[in-house]
Amino acid sequence: MKQNPIVKVYAKMKKYAVIMFTLLFISIVFGNAVKAQNNIPSYRIQEYIKWYPAIKQIEMRNQWLEKNKYGEWQISGLVTSDDRTVITPQADVNYGYSWFNITDKPVVITMPEYDKYFAMSIFDMNHFSQVVLAPEKPVVVRLPHQKSPIEDANEIVLNTNQGLIFTRQVVVNNESEVVELAKKITISGGGGDAPFIVPDFSEEEVAAGNAIIQEYALTKVVNARKLFGTTYEGIGDLDRAAGVFLGQLGTQSYIVDYQQYLKDQYGESLNGQDNYEITIPTAALMKNDKGYWSVTVYSMEDRYLIPNKNNTYVVNSYTAKPNADGTVTVRINPKGEGVNAIPNAGKKFYAVFRVYEPIIGLEFPSINKVTQESK
Repeated sequence: MKQNPIVKVYAKMKKYAVIMFTLLFISIVFGNAVKAQNNIPSYRIQEYIKWYPAIKQIEMRNQWLEKNKYGEWQISGLVTSDDRTVITPQADVNYGYSWFNITDKPVVITMPEYDKYFAMSIFDMNHFSQVVLAPEKPVVVRLPHQKSPIEDANEIVLNTNQGLIFTRQVVVNNESEVVELAKKITISGGGGDAPFIVPDFSEEEVAAGNAIIQEYALTKVVNARKLFGTTYEGIGDLDRAAGVFLGQLGTQSYIVDYQQYLKDQYGESLNGQDNYEITIPTAALMKNDKGYWSVTVYSMEDRYLIPNKNNTYVVNSYTAKPNADGTVTVRINPKGEGVNAIPNAGKKFYAVFRVYEPIIGLEFPSINKVTQESK
């Protein structure tokens, strides 16, 4: 039957109305930031923000591939201020890295036992991750159409043909032992060669998108509970982009909960001249004895660890000395003076409080500027 011309016109008008409403919504969300960026179309900036995590994953992968091949394994040992692999790194763990390409077949990983915190995260190219804590069975990473090569395994299904195996083993005065254990991790498969492709963006689009991401990350983010995860958990594109900007390879808050400290109790930015304290209460932060907490300090300039003569970057629950009442006070000051102290070397800094295996609804303590005598 021939369609009524009036109905046909109405259908077209309805279609255009939906498109216009969508564009209007995007422009409202990013409006103020976009107006300051030379009238670049807002949908292009939104598209860049969507792809930002993948772009940064590719940058990290390419840097790693300069010295390694897909399916090979690299371990870090304790990270120091010389390390430039990951921004906002954790300084009391041994990291393990292996980028893989599973276009030809799945990858299989086996890990040795370890009696302290030990976790394996599998990141896809969009920075979505799945975590296996202290896996006792092999881990198989595959695409939806592929079958697992072994029956009894922890299976992780990805929607990108490449990704990263990333392990964390806490180091507690036993770096040599941890490194030897890490050498026993085995990997098979993951050596495919099909590319992972992202769109091209102009320099202007990149600059505009980066400005929005950085403003959001540095002025709006209080903790990381909205930064890492999947769309199923309500995580939006700007949240994920901010998470990658602040700390690539961060994980969901029910695995590791993070608090980022940028300002003191007066709302003033943290600086390299004053003295600061974080007092951790006696109330439980972890849901079981597999977890632990740590406080690490970073340079605001480049988001890496701050060089200091003692190579002291972190205080954690394994090594911290408690106060008489059972609380723990972490001190941050230019020279690292006092008990449980971390030096900032006079540099503008920020700090990150991490809790592995956290309780639900964790309330983090504040960071407070104090007088020199209180240390």
